[in-house]
Amino acid sequence: MACALSLALPAAAATGNLELQQVLIMSRHGIRAPLVNYGDALAEATPHTWPVWQTPGGLLTPKGGQVEEQVGHYFRTWLSDNKLLPVKGCPEKGQIFTYANSLPRTIDTAKHFVSGAFPGCDVPVVNRVAVGTMDPVFNPIITAEISDKFKADALASIAQHAGQGGIDGLNQRLKPNYALLEQVMDYRNGKACKQDKACDLATQPSTVVLTQGKEPGITGPLRLATGASDAFMLQYYEGFAPRQIAWGKVTDAKQWRKLEDLKNLYHETLFGSPAIATNAAAPLLTFIAGALDKSQAKTADQQAATQARVTLLVGHDSNIASLLAALKSKDYSLPGQYERTPISGAVVFQRWYDKKADKNLMKIEYIYPTAKQIRNSGPYGAKNSLHHVILEIAGCPVDKQGFCDEAAFNAALRKDLEI
Repeated sequence: MACALSLALPAAAATGNLELQQVLIMSRHGIRAPLVNYGDALAEATPHTWPVWQTPGGLLTPKGGQVEEQVGHYFRTWLSDNKLLPVKGCPEKGQIFTYANSLPRTIDTAKHFVSGAFPGCDVPVVNRVAVGTMDPVFNPIITAEISDKFKADALASIAQHAGQGGIDGLNQRLKPNYALLEQVMDYRNGKACKQDKACDLATQPSTVVLTQGKEPGITGPLRLATGASDAFMLQYYEGFAPRQIAWGKVTDAKQWRKLEDLKNLYHETLFGSPAIATNAAAPLLTFIAGALDKSQAKTADQQAATQARVTLLVGHDSNIASLLAALKSKDYSLPGQYERTPISGAVVFQRWYDKKADKNLMKIEYIYPTAKQIRNSGPYGAKNSLHHVILEIAGCPVDKQGFCDEAAFNAALRKDLEI
């Protein structure tokens, strides 16, 4: 991704000549229990016992549902402040379209968002394949044939994105980050070090795994570190006691940043390859393009989204990472967050009408709760606002307020999809 400074702005209501007409919210799910209950690799990486969660692995926790309801309530207030929806009451049929990936945590996240935004209202949440199965729209897998050319281009691009020395060079530059993780986990006294004699994460080999029909991945220390840092962050979000979060060994923002950078760089390095990002994000990007542009709406769900005032899509961090990479988003920072694709955060596409110029404008923002806001819960409002950060994609330059011409936006999406 190209580098640029992003602007953090408050949630301002519509004023003057600008009128909000349509919003599409691409959200990551809420707080979940660790996916594989810490798994063998994480268990063997430390002599410590991982804390027990009351929620089964991978499912939305009760607190995750509570936070998501508060996020939904915030969005309802923001949408009504901008006169897209009424302040109270239920939306009219067809005004809201909610579509979630078919895993329980994404479906439940969508339901809690809707409950917080529209309490007591019959707003359906749709999922299109069997529960527990990845919906192709939200599944960031490689659909292309892994030809020699595809593999060579992808590996070369990943290596270039990783910097000098490729992934192995990146691992060496991350040595201070790995050293902190080893200290937190007491890695040298874990089974992986004692039995396998693999005691230095930074020097362990890494392999990029590209398989048609599967999500791309990187094996080795960056993968292990991603799982560990994700687990620690979820403990913090969930409200575990300080002595339980990373066994009481992560206590300040500098440490959190070092650990979460490992996870952030895993996604950025993997999806930094245009060949991978464009292919993995193509189904979701195609859906969004059709949802925001009637001329590209091919499916019934896309058509429902074009007719709705608000569309809510709920997926995963890998969806957002690959989507922003495919759109060639300029670099951004999220004040108050350690994750690049935070829990309950959303990339929000907005269509505004400029009455004076008689034209449509687009704005893309990352709207998200900070790490402390998630841990402390809401409610979110004027005195405890979610954060808004303007995003800019290639081919759609923005003005000081973050607006881009709609025609340029649609052209950029068509170019990314080669429509």
